[in-house]
Amino acid sequence: MDKNTKKRYKEEFENKNVEMGILVIKNKENRKVFLKPTLNAEAWINKTKFMLKNGQFENTELQNDWTTLGENNFSFEMIAVLKENENQFFDYRKELTKMKQAVYEGLLKNEVEHY
Repeated sequence: MDKNTKKRYKEEFENKNVEMGILVIKNKENRKVFLKPTLNAEAWINKTKFMLKNGQFENTELQNDWTTLGENNFSFEMIAVLKENENQFFDYRKELTKMKQAVYEGLLKNEVEHY
């Protein structure tokens, strides 16, 4: 790889926006959902897919469904996005916890099953 290409890749990486928010894994077969607050959506999706493919996911019920039904019966979606805050002392984790609770309560109202 030449010097200019490396430089371009480095600049693209440094300027890349990280998406934060509440991710949901949806089981298309039984409509169950798994909620996850995350500070880096892309990284969490990649990690989770790897863990699910290797039978190592934290939620055994979801893991069993993934193993039984296969990857094509699941989708990953960002259902609530957390924007960057100008305040350097802003607590993103705390805000994500609040967002997850609000989404969870909305799911309960709509009688959506969850893992």
